[in-house]
Amino acid sequence: MSTTTGVASGGIGAVALGLVILMYQIGRWRGGDPTPRVHFFAGVALAALLLLGGGLFGVMGGAAAAFGDGIGTYALEGATGAVAKAGATGPVTGGEKIAVGGAIAGLCLLALYAGLIKSGRHDLKEPLLRGAAVGVFLGTSAGLIGMALGLIRTSGNTVGNILINTI
Repeated sequence: MSTTTGVASGGIGAVALGLVILMYQIGRWRGGDPTPRVHFFAGVALAALLLLGGGLFGVMGGAAAAFGDGIGTYALEGATGAVAKAGATGPVTGGEKIAVGGAIAGLCLLALYAGLIKSGRHDLKEPLLRGAAVGVFLGTSAGLIGMALGLIRTSGNTVGNILINTI
């Protein structure tokens, strides 16, 4: 397996880790976490726009997914004693690559949250990071989450192109 294939593929461990983090976040909401849910989903959008696209951030996101796959697979095998295999399918990247417009939209969203957190909204940091982790771990897998992140990237490309062409 080449390095590119290993970095770009997300396996069952990454999916398991993503689901665990998502369930933790849902538990926080059900337990009365006052932080609005939009901040978690903004983290998912940041993952789709910055960490699952091409370029340097895409490589970092792929490496995070591969790392999550390793941790999740280790946890699954340790807990169940069964060997977790994702199958003999090729790498799944979660949809199309991001364009320049999507990267700009993602950087604008990142700048907004950096400003909010720096100005005293430290409570936004954790849900944003959990959302980004869920986006990376589940976005590299096939299925509904992968398709949804593809829609976020497509929308981000459109928003970024509007920003580029109107400003």
